[in-house]
Amino acid sequence: MTDATHANTVRDAIALVTRRLSWLAATRGVCGAFAAAAAAQLLGWPAHLTTLPTHASATHTSLLPALAVVAALMLVGVGIALFMTSRSRAAVARLIERAAPQCRNLVVTAEELVHAPDRVTPAVFALVQRDAARLLERLHIATLFPARRTIAALGASIALWIVAALPRDVVTNATARLVSRSPAPPAVQSVQIVVTPPSYTAQPPRTERDPTRIDAVAGSQLQVTVVATADTVAIETVHGTSVLTRSGSREFRGTFVADADGFLAIEPRVRADSAGARRLIGLSVSPDRAPRVRVSAPGHDVRFADANHTLSLRIDADDDFGLASLRLTYTKVSGSGERFTFTDGELPLTVARPDGRNWNASGALALATLDLAAGDMVVYHAVVTDRRPGAPPVESDAYIAEITALGAIAAPGFAIDNDQSRYALSQQMVILKTQRLLDRRAATAPDVFASEALELASEQRRVRAEFVFMMGGELADEVASDASMSDLNETAEAESEGDLAAGRMANAGRIALLKAIREMSRASTALTTASVPDALVNEKRALVQIERAFSRSRIILRALTERESLDMTRRLSGVLTSVGRDTRRQAVPDASAYAIGLRDVLAVLADVVRDRTMSPDASTRLTRSAQRVLQLDPSSKPLQEIASHLTTASAALIRGNAVDARGLIDGASVQVGEALRRESAVSPARAGGLEARVLDGVLRDMRAAPGALRSTPSVPRTNLPTPP
Repeated sequence: MTDATHANTVRDAIALVTRRLSWLAATRGVCGAFAAAAAAQLLGWPAHLTTLPTHASATHTSLLPALAVVAALMLVGVGIALFMTSRSRAAVARLIERAAPQCRNLVVTAEELVHAPDRVTPAVFALVQRDAARLLERLHIATLFPARRTIAALGASIALWIVAALPRDVVTNATARLVSRSPAPPAVQSVQIVVTPPSYTAQPPRTERDPTRIDAVAGSQLQVTVVATADTVAIETVHGTSVLTRSGSREFRGTFVADADGFLAIEPRVRADSAGARRLIGLSVSPDRAPRVRVSAPGHDVRFADANHTLSLRIDADDDFGLASLRLTYTKVSGSGERFTFTDGELPLTVARPDGRNWNASGALALATLDLAAGDMVVYHAVVTDRRPGAPPVESDAYIAEITALGAIAAPGFAIDNDQSRYALSQQMVILKTQRLLDRRAATAPDVFASEALELASEQRRVRAEFVFMMGGELADEVASDASMSDLNETAEAESEGDLAAGRMANAGRIALLKAIREMSRASTALTTASVPDALVNEKRALVQIERAFSRSRIILRALTERESLDMTRRLSGVLTSVGRDTRRQAVPDASAYAIGLRDVLAVLADVVRDRTMSPDASTRLTRSAQRVLQLDPSSKPLQEIASHLTTASAALIRGNAVDARGLIDGASVQVGEALRRESAVSPARAGGLEARVLDGVLRDMRAAPGALRSTPSVPRTNLPTPP
C-alpha cells in the first residue's frame, strides 16, 4: 500500500466514527422526544383517551394529536442533539484515543499530519500513516462506541410513550394479564437442617433454620428440608450434585452424611435450563479425635538388681466423646543372645470413671510373680479405645522394667553398642514372623501370602545388611550364597591382618558370621519365591551360626577413638582470593491452583463492585464465588469467613440492601488479598558482598562475646560498608 492509501484509510476510519457518533446522537434525541411526549401525555396534553374508540378510523383520528406532538419533538430533539455533538475530525481522533488507550496518541498525530504533511519528513509521514492505518483496521468501532444502551433507552422511551398514550383501562387490563401469565422465578423460601450426631457421641439432634454454616461431628446425618417455589431442587456438595425428593407442594427433602468439610449449594429449578438464586451453606466437620492415654506413674524406665520389687502404676486417659475400654498389657522378654522368648500378659487395673470422657486407672506390677532372671525385662504400655465403632486402639508410650545382669557394662576403654542385642533379636523376630505366616497359610489368600512373604524377604535382607556392615563391609563380596568357605578374598584377608593381630577379629567367629550371612541370603531368596518352609530352615541355620559367633568371641566389641576438636585459632584464616561465586538463574515458582482460584474470585468481586447499579445477576455471582472459595480449601478458617461474607452479601442484594452488600464485599476482598499475600512466595534478600559478610560475621562474634574484641583479628576499614 502507498502512503496515500494509508492516509485514506485513516481518513475513512475517522469518517466512519463520525457517522456512528452522529446517529447515536440522533437516537438519543429521539429518546428525549419520546420521553418528553410521554411526560406531556401524562400531564394531559393532548387530551388523554379514557377508552378505545369502536371503529379503526376513530382510533387513528384520536391518536393524530399525540403522533404530531411526537414528530415535532423528534425533529427538535434530533436537531439539538446533532448541533451539540458536532465535532471536528481532530476531536473525533481524540475520542478514538480516549476509547482505545493502546493507540498512544498515534491516531491524533496521523490526523494532524494529513493536514500538514510538510511538518515532518516523508519517511516519518509514511511511517505514522502506515502504523495508524494498521491500528485502526484492528479496532472494532462498534466495541469502542457501543450502541446497546442507547437502543435500550430508545425502546424504553417508546414503551413509556405508548403506555402514556393508551387508555387507562387498556393498560390496567394488559398489566393484569401479564402478571397473571408470567410465572414467578424459582426461589428458596426457607431451609431447615436437622443435624443428628452419631449415636456413640450421646449428643441430641439439633435443628438449624436458614443457617449460613453448619458445624457437625464426622459421621453425622444431615436431614435437609427445603421449602421453595420450584419444580425440583438440586443440592451440590463436594461429592457431586443430587436432587431432593418432593414431599409436598413446595417441600423437598434429602439426607446426607457429614464426612468432610465442604458446603451445601441449594438451587431451585423450574425446568432443566431455568434455575433460581442459589442458597449456599458452609459445612465444617469436626473429626472424632483419637483418645489420649499415658502412664503417669512411674512414667520412665526402671532397673532393679533383683525381681523383689513391685511397680505402682497410674494411667490417665481421656477422649472427646467417651472411652470404651482401658487396659495395661505387658511383654516379658527373657533369654540372651539368640535365645529370646516373649510372653504376653495383661495386668488387672482398678479404673475410676469421674465421667465418660476422663478415666483414671491404677495397678500394681509385682515383678516377683513373673519369674524374672538377671538380664530379663518387662515391657508394658496402656491400651485404650473409644466408643466409636471400628475405632483402632491407641497405645501409650512403652516403658521397661529390667533386671540388670552382672557384667552388663564393658571394661574401661571399650564400649558395646547400645543395641547390642538388636542383630540377634532381629533375626529371632524374622523366624517368629515366618512361623506365624506358615500358621496362617490355610486361611490366607495366595496373593496375600506371597505379598507377606516378600515383606519378610525385605526384612531378612535388612538384617543381613546389618551383619555385613558390622563386619566392616569389606567382606561383602564374599557372602554370595553359592561361594564356599575356602574362596576367600586374599586382598581383604591381608587387609584384615591388623584386626586379627589386635584381637578384634577371631577366625572362628568370623567364619560363623559368614555362614550366617549366606544362610540369610538363601532364606531371602526362598521368601521371594514364596517357599516359606525352606526359608524357615535357612533362617534357623543362620540363627545357629550367629549363636556360635557370639559364643566364640564378643565380635561387636570395638575400641573407642579419641574425639577430634575444632581448632578455633584457624578460624577465618583461609585464603579468599580463589573464592568464586556461582550464579544460577532464579527459579520462578508456578502459580498454584489455590492462588489462581483466589485471583479469579478477586476479579469477580472487582467486577461486581464496579457495577454501581448492582445488576440482577450479582447475587448469583457472589454465591458462586463463595462456592469457589470453599472448593479451594473447605477446612481453611479464613476461606470459610470469606465465603460467609459473600453469602451474606448475596442475601443482602436479594433483599435490595446494596449498601450492606458493598461493605461485605469490600471486607471479603481485603481478606482475599491477605490470603493471596500469604500464598505468594517471598523472594530471598539479596546477599551483600564478601567484605560485608566478613564484617557481619565479626560483628556477630562481638555481640555474642563482648570480651572478644581485643582477640578478634583487625579488619581493614578500606572499601568496607558502614555498619548499620
